[in-house]
Amino acid sequence: MPQLSVIVPYHNVEPYFEECLASIRDQTFDDLEVICVDDGSLDASAVIAKDYAARDPRFRLVVQENQGLGPARNTGVKYASGRYLAFADSDDIVPPRAYELLVGSLERSGSDIASGNVQRLTSEGLVQSWAHRNAFRKNQTGTHITRNVHLLFDRSVWNKVFRRSFWDTLGMEFPARLYEDMPVTIPAHVRARAVDVLSEVVYIWRLREGSITERRFRAENVTDLMISVSETARFLEEHTPGLRRVYERDTLFNDLRVAVEALAAGVEPDLLLEVVCSYLDTVGRKAHLELPAIRRLQIQLMHRRMVTELAEAVRFERDSMEDARVRRGLLLRRKWYADYPFRRGYGIPRWVFDVSRELTMTGRLESWEWGEDRLRGEGRVKLPGVMVGAAASCAIDLWLYDRSTGTVLPLPVERDDLGFAFDCDLGSLPGQVCRWELWVRFTVDGIIREARLRNHGPVPAPREADDGMWIQPLTDDKGFAVLTVRRPRAAVTGCEPDGDRLRILGWHAEQENAEGVTLVMSVMDGLVRTYPVETAPARDGRREFVVGLPAEDLRVEQETATWNMFLSGMADGKPLRMPVALQDLPEWEMDGWEIQVARTSRGNMALRVQWSENDH
Repeated sequence: MPQLSVIVPYHNVEPYFEECLASIRDQTFDDLEVICVDDGSLDASAVIAKDYAARDPRFRLVVQENQGLGPARNTGVKYASGRYLAFADSDDIVPPRAYELLVGSLERSGSDIASGNVQRLTSEGLVQSWAHRNAFRKNQTGTHITRNVHLLFDRSVWNKVFRRSFWDTLGMEFPARLYEDMPVTIPAHVRARAVDVLSEVVYIWRLREGSITERRFRAENVTDLMISVSETARFLEEHTPGLRRVYERDTLFNDLRVAVEALAAGVEPDLLLEVVCSYLDTVGRKAHLELPAIRRLQIQLMHRRMVTELAEAVRFERDSMEDARVRRGLLLRRKWYADYPFRRGYGIPRWVFDVSRELTMTGRLESWEWGEDRLRGEGRVKLPGVMVGAAASCAIDLWLYDRSTGTVLPLPVERDDLGFAFDCDLGSLPGQVCRWELWVRFTVDGIIREARLRNHGPVPAPREADDGMWIQPLTDDKGFAVLTVRRPRAAVTGCEPDGDRLRILGWHAEQENAEGVTLVMSVMDGLVRTYPVETAPARDGRREFVVGLPAEDLRVEQETATWNMFLSGMADGKPLRMPVALQDLPEWEMDGWEIQVARTSRGNMALRVQWSENDH
């Protein structure tokens, strides 16, 4: 008896079937059987399956009349003899270690289900599956959907291995329609004692023309989707009402959007509207409030069976959103409402048009550069989702904010519509170490919004003030613009290739014994390298230094890496980071590797290395 049964239904998938079966054949876990279910296939897929069955005794072939993917999977389960069950779609690919990882996890944990990460195979290559990105960020053993709600979006069956005894105890079966995964996987998640989550990719999901997902706007397909949505909602209401609330928000964002677009495109509405409206009758108002107002409006129109008006609202979202204006509520001063179609005379509730939560401003710093004694920056502000039209009053204010002390320094601003420019006079900055955040306030027609500025331009070199303080514009780890003021004890002033070595030049603060100073270089995987530093005699309180790095020492096993570096052996025993005093950050190609001087988010020296694509 094999440990694992892999069920692969197929129907007219000749161009992709060979690659799918080969990926299962070549698994590092080989104690398996592969049950290929011919669901009335009319092309050469059956020939491929028969060839595999003839050459590999682990492959078995079952033939039935065309009944659809769900019944074909059910047929495969009847023939399966393994202690574990897995499913693969005939046009997808299973990575080599997938079943080794999934079965191995269940063997160690005793959980009922092991589920892993998914990538999509598109014309552009492999990308992370959007639906699976949050649930599989990290490994978890013995978790549950009630503790990891992101598993509510793990609705596919093919990235999992199920314990067969668990499957049989629940009597699980796939329905005879499209979108058959969700009514099986969500109840399985809820009723499992424990679930293992693997961050490693265990399934490659192919996006292809003519697939179920690409034909989703057909009336019968969207109707099948909404039937599965409704069935799953009823199950959650009965077994885990708390998850039902999260599920409703997701279905309004995603699944109901499919129904909206299908109806707006002119699909036959009768049966689809019956299923959609039946589901919407059970969805509370709170779930609707999580949507943007324009989506709320569209779902309201669909729920009221106003198909012509729905199509107009979809066209409005696509073509005329920039013409919309917002108006302050007459009674509730903090509420703002959008002038969308059908706001008056159609009986649609006022809360549908409430855009107060959508008026979230973003500030964008597009460039900043040094003048003679000042830093000049330019950027823009935006209220995404709703344009405010020709504002009666509009103002932009900017300031520097030191979070540690609460100090605020206003900046003079020049405004051009939603664009701005500012000057920061170096003489206005206090002569002390600090880290300034850049903030912007946008006031328009009574709406006031504040936000930190995100940097989207190149970072200027540091500027040394007369008192020895360095002012360094930077982008922090979250993408925000910051202005640091500090007194460095070391700096890198040059970096250049020298034969098969890379010479780094700089200075560090004077100390009596400079012979023990070394440069330490480290990378993320823990690799550390140390190099002696040649130091010149002290002058003006500084010692200039030079160090040679063998180019071959910069290579790593990965295609890209960042080497961070600091000076060691200083008198106080502390590592000494080195800001980069270069306006332009040089880069070279050495022995097939691209090497670039970089700044960390704190402005310190780093080297980025990348294997040159031209040499692949």
